[in-house]
Amino acid sequence: MSKPAPPKESQADMAKSACARSIRCLLIAPAALVAAVSFPASANTFAAPEAPRSTAGFGADLLPKDEKSRAALLKSTAFDATIYGMSAYLQYEQMYRQVFDTSAPNFTGFNRFAHERALAGPDYATFKVPNSDTLYSTAWIDLSKGPVEIDVPPTSLKYFTLNIFDIFGNPSNLSNRTIGLNGGRFLLVPPGWHGSPPPGMTVYRAATVQLWILMRAFAQSDKEVAYARRFQDDVKIIPPAIPTQEAGVGMTPPAPAPGAAGFLRVLDYILRVNGCQPGEEALVSRFRVLGVVGDRPFGAAALDAPSLAAIDGGYTDAVALIAASKSQLGVSTGTGWMKVNKGEYGFNYIRRSVTNTAGLGANVREENASYTTFADGNGKPLDGAASRYTLRLRTPPPVNAFWSVTLYDAKSFTLYPNPLRRYLVSDRTPGLKVGADGAIDIRLQHLPSDGGNWLPAPAGPFFVVIRAYSPKPEMLDGRWLPPAIQAGAPAR
Repeated sequence: MSKPAPPKESQADMAKSACARSIRCLLIAPAALVAAVSFPASANTFAAPEAPRSTAGFGADLLPKDEKSRAALLKSTAFDATIYGMSAYLQYEQMYRQVFDTSAPNFTGFNRFAHERALAGPDYATFKVPNSDTLYSTAWIDLSKGPVEIDVPPTSLKYFTLNIFDIFGNPSNLSNRTIGLNGGRFLLVPPGWHGSPPPGMTVYRAATVQLWILMRAFAQSDKEVAYARRFQDDVKIIPPAIPTQEAGVGMTPPAPAPGAAGFLRVLDYILRVNGCQPGEEALVSRFRVLGVVGDRPFGAAALDAPSLAAIDGGYTDAVALIAASKSQLGVSTGTGWMKVNKGEYGFNYIRRSVTNTAGLGANVREENASYTTFADGNGKPLDGAASRYTLRLRTPPPVNAFWSVTLYDAKSFTLYPNPLRRYLVSDRTPGLKVGADGAIDIRLQHLPSDGGNWLPAPAGPFFVVIRAYSPKPEMLDGRWLPPAIQAGAPAR
């Protein structure tokens, strides 16, 4: 079998330089850039000898002595740092529990999977808005000591992906879409790595030193769950037996804590260990006035009370903006649904932070196209205490793998507990009722339905997510859109 091409989403990563991957780039890049530009000696040229040749020549960051001016600078910078770093902070919270908190129930350390052996239910706590179509496995990868091998076995699973996120939440995939079903050996290499892979191994160039792997394996029936569990066990993570490079920054990972100081302490650690993305050096260097990526690790004690108050104000305003922007995550279809744009952020830090605040693990649409609605076709909020609803799929979502319609409690963003333990309707639902015309009616209501496919709803607000795994072109280009949810008779 010929070697598969690298996953589509990681092509940009392959061009990233080692300098941009390390926080040292913020300190040496300006001087290196000046030194790299040279001109032939000539009476008609001027070499600008006044330009500094080292970081010391640039001087310390200017922090206004005037209290009002200083507060304005610190508040605006803290706002920008929070918008920039919130997605990384939220992922770090999860990484800390699994990798550093030895008392956590899912503690594994780096480079080991924690496997969920059952489909997600209402008590699923790893992250918000999980699917209940696949078994989850999570692992955090540390490339600070060298490349890590990932072995994927051949499989006949309907769908799988090793969804790999850099520390900032940017996704890529080793999946049946990108590598096929024959498996393979993959070498995850850190930024700036220039070695040669062993024979038969495909190089995956990581964007950051720390990575999150969220593995999904399709299962619905008991037989499929058993097969998915075997697949989980057969995927192997093999760290370097002997470190091939020196470990990175030697600082203690801080415990996540609420408030601006807790956030900035974590952001400082993340940037020192993982660096920033290419093109972000100037932005991230501004955070030095906050005590982030400075000469020493962040310490709130080094800031006076007015400065801390200003920083806290900027952080609070940013958190409020992120919360207020959740409704803008997608593009309206005109039928009450939002087509969720996710996984491709670039420099759009607000979208990245809002997406990850709503729920971690957002993948690219080519892997999983999704639609979300909190309202019926008349724009009224979905509420199981007020009405009964019908979603009529005249044409099922066009997919190469599978589709599902999942209902969530809008108060908790969790799957709704019900006696049937039915959290979704999909093309794999046992006993799925399909009309003579091929249409599928899904009844969304609190009380049992007399016909159609009942998806139990709470006696209160709820929302619905359509997921389409390995969507076909007509879904990606918008030719297929979900119909409006129609309100029917009162709930009681």
